[in-house]
Amino acid sequence: MRKWKFFIVIFCLFITSGCWDSIEIEERGFVIGVGVDLNEETEDEGPLSLSQQFVIPTESSQGGSGEGGSGDAFQNIVSSGNTIFETVRRVAARTNRSPFYEHIKLIVVSEELAKSDHFPDILDYFLRYPEMRRGTQIMVTPEKAGDILEITPKNEKLPAIYIKSISKNNYKNARMVPPTRIGKIHENLLGDDSYMIQMIVKLNPEEVKISGQAVFNGYTDKLVGFIEEDATEGVNFITGELKGGLLEAKVKDEIVVYEMDKVKTDIEPVYEKGKIKFNVTIKTTGTIPESYKSFDLLDEEEINQTEEAIKDKIHEFTKLAIKKVRDDLKTDIFGFSQKFRVKYPNEWEDMKNDWDIGENYFQQSEIEVNVNTVVDRSGTIIRSSLEE
Repeated sequence: MRKWKFFIVIFCLFITSGCWDSIEIEERGFVIGVGVDLNEETEDEGPLSLSQQFVIPTESSQGGSGEGGSGDAFQNIVSSGNTIFETVRRVAARTNRSPFYEHIKLIVVSEELAKSDHFPDILDYFLRYPEMRRGTQIMVTPEKAGDILEITPKNEKLPAIYIKSISKNNYKNARMVPPTRIGKIHENLLGDDSYMIQMIVKLNPEEVKISGQAVFNGYTDKLVGFIEEDATEGVNFITGELKGGLLEAKVKDEIVVYEMDKVKTDIEPVYEKGKIKFNVTIKTTGTIPESYKSFDLLDEEEINQTEEAIKDKIHEFTKLAIKKVRDDLKTDIFGFSQKFRVKYPNEWEDMKNDWDIGENYFQQSEIEVNVNTVVDRSGTIIRSSLEE
């Protein structure tokens, strides 16, 4: 009897040991980007259309190229269904490599889909999928998401990698918001906080542009609208998300370029006599790397004029942002709700369900912006080369 037990144990160890469910790497279909649209062509197949960008390893590593429209380094496969789960499974019947999502870099969602009831369910799928990483970036386009993945950039074989690289340049461009991770969106959804996602548009068959941002209401989990580049720069000043970049101002009708080294924003909520006010203080420090004006930066008066011109420009951007966000979209992407709930927790309990929906206390709030700009003489030009 003991011998039989021994053999049974050995047999169980034999059949359950090792990588019994493993898939060889050459049999995996590495998906690095997906685009999700509403299915407009064949409604019978389901309302959702999923474009998946598969890597072709041999081509991408041995000189294959995505240039000239060849698309040799990648393959985009489009499928439809009632759910994302169904669209993914349908692809398995059309490719010899099983879709694998652990290396996915990018999710692009169309405007129509982001405004529909399907959007929260799609986010839920990607958040729950075991192979999905929370660092995966997500973008929104007013165009067709599948078309964004069809570009053939000249300096990169894989469109998804090219797009992700552009999205990280926000530290050089004040008109870009930081890349949006799907994990960060999950945090916003849990707290009912409104949020923004980078907006992407297709310029031509070879190029895309990160242009402005898409605004989502945290209560409805739906897209409420887009913000253009000028207003986006103002939003970045107010939220404190600005990591650098250039700003052009005019001093006596001549252009001066201000390179921001440090930007700090403080938001102070004030609640008195039933009225809500937010005092926003923006402090910047930077240098003048380029100027089309003849002036001497050692002259205190010239410095003051330049700082005032830069301050006025920042005020211009923030006014655009406030009008677009508070007055038009009526959605708090400034993060004011977080500041208010910390300072006034009791009042927040009465307002939280009507903050930027219903009564919309956010829309009724007053926003005052104060700007303090410093031109750092260290590293700047001393006298303009245009000076005679």
